[in-house]
Amino acid sequence: MKHLFKFSLLFCTFLLASKATAQTLKALDNSLNAGKVEWLDRQITTGTVPFGQPVSREYRVKNISSENLMILQVKSSCHCTATEWDHNPIEPGKIGIIKVIYDGQREGDFYRIVSVITNFDSLQSIPLALVGKVDKMPEPNTGN
Repeated sequence: MKHLFKFSLLFCTFLLASKATAQTLKALDNSLNAGKVEWLDRQITTGTVPFGQPVSREYRVKNISSENLMILQVKSSCHCTATEWDHNPIEPGKIGIIKVIYDGQREGDFYRIVSVITNFDSLQSIPLALVGKVDKMPEPNTGN
């Protein structure tokens, strides 16, 4: 029984530690974008937002190379998250914007990742995260 308690305590500690670190993107960019692209925003926290209202945030990416930067693809793995970006080249020294829109149709915490592929590394994507919480759905008014 004593071993079971120790195992349970160790398991719970592991779960808490992994949950605390799982919701943060690593700042290191180990792709071929490193030294050419500066990701000014990799994770944005929205705080609590109203149920049913889309949440939109803009991620900034700066071209720190001497060549034009092209954002080839921005992809979400969830139908609840849409993306928009300018498909024109980002000149050296300039900043481009990637817009991420979460639909807010599900109450509770959310952690949405979109993957960005550029012309500097078309084989490895860079993740961007949108984190927040959607308020509970309002109770229907029964009109009594």
